[in-house]
Amino acid sequence: MEQILNEAIKTNNYNGMKTIRVLFLVSFLIPLVSFAQEDIKNQIISFTDSTEIMIRNGRRLVVDQTVKGDSQRAIETINFLKKTVDKDYVIFYPAEELLLALANSNFEQFLYIAGNFDNFLEGKTKYVQTENITVQIHEFLAQELSLIKKDLERSTLNTEDKELAQLYIRYYESEDKFKLNKSIKSFKKTYPDSKYNNFLKLIEGNIMSGEMNFCLGYGHEFLNGNIANAFTSHFQNMNMEFEWFIDRMYYSIFMQGSVGSIHSSSNIPIMGFDIINTPDDDVFSLKYGVKLGRTWITNRSINFFSYISIGGYQMKSEKSNFDIPSDESANLKLTNAFNPGIGTACDIYLKHFKSKVSGDNIGQWFIRPNVGYDFFVTSKKPGKGGSLFLNLSMGIGFGN
Repeated sequence: MEQILNEAIKTNNYNGMKTIRVLFLVSFLIPLVSFAQEDIKNQIISFTDSTEIMIRNGRRLVVDQTVKGDSQRAIETINFLKKTVDKDYVIFYPAEELLLALANSNFEQFLYIAGNFDNFLEGKTKYVQTENITVQIHEFLAQELSLIKKDLERSTLNTEDKELAQLYIRYYESEDKFKLNKSIKSFKKTYPDSKYNNFLKLIEGNIMSGEMNFCLGYGHEFLNGNIANAFTSHFQNMNMEFEWFIDRMYYSIFMQGSVGSIHSSSNIPIMGFDIINTPDDDVFSLKYGVKLGRTWITNRSINFFSYISIGGYQMKSEKSNFDIPSDESANLKLTNAFNPGIGTACDIYLKHFKSKVSGDNIGQWFIRPNVGYDFFVTSKKPGKGGSLFLNLSMGIGFGN
């Protein structure tokens, strides 16, 4: 019995020592693991990519130097970034560096970018997320472009290079795009093998305008001829248009109707019904059709155009004048004429909406005075004549 008891004591002592060793090992490893995790955490928090920081801060510095008028320092900073930063990284995008070169009157660099615009990013594989700098450059150019143009005139560039820079400035100032397009074609004809032709193709693509508008307007209409004798000759109207400008061409679908009181001067039979419209009955006018026109002058302030129109013109009696069930359709025409016409209008831009990225126009808000004359062609005597109309519309457009 004593021997068994001694063996149990020995076993118990052995197990106790084993437990102590395990506890000691655990208490030693836990701080090591905790320290390793904390070390990784600190490394992650403190990790920075010096190249990205240099690009971001360098871009800010270049813009700051540019808008403060320190062109020499701005050019030196750009050159330093290009020499120092890994060649795989994009520092400035072509449009950004083109604007910076122009803003700093660095015409040699401007021309280099223009001549290599298509392959300017060739070999660049790394991109850094950066803030947009073009807004500040556009604001600076808006104030300083007149001085930059004088710098260009005083430069010693050859004729081709100087003309190219002048063409871009005219494009940047949103000059009449048709005159600009004509000048670009003349440049390409004079210098058929110019290294800038691909760059000019991009400008030509941007000045090829496409715009869709929606307009609502109010105006006055003055009838003449037989129709002026048969109905109230002067009244107000409202009009609505959906329209498109594609380069110089203008296309429109329109509808116009009278507002207020119109009456006939005598009894007039209603077409297709055994009903007579009397001078006491209310009448309204309806005009609809399409327009086809051409722009003559367009710039950042106005768009002047003229057009021809074709459609229909009707004088109609109000359904409420007669005992006709409300659920029954009735086209109570008193006159029905084919309606060719001519007109001219001018969009006056109140506000342009620009892309925050490219700075290009993406829409506009405008008012439009409009004057025109319509001819009423019909075999029915009361509908013959014409009308002079004066309208003022407000519209919103989408496109460039």
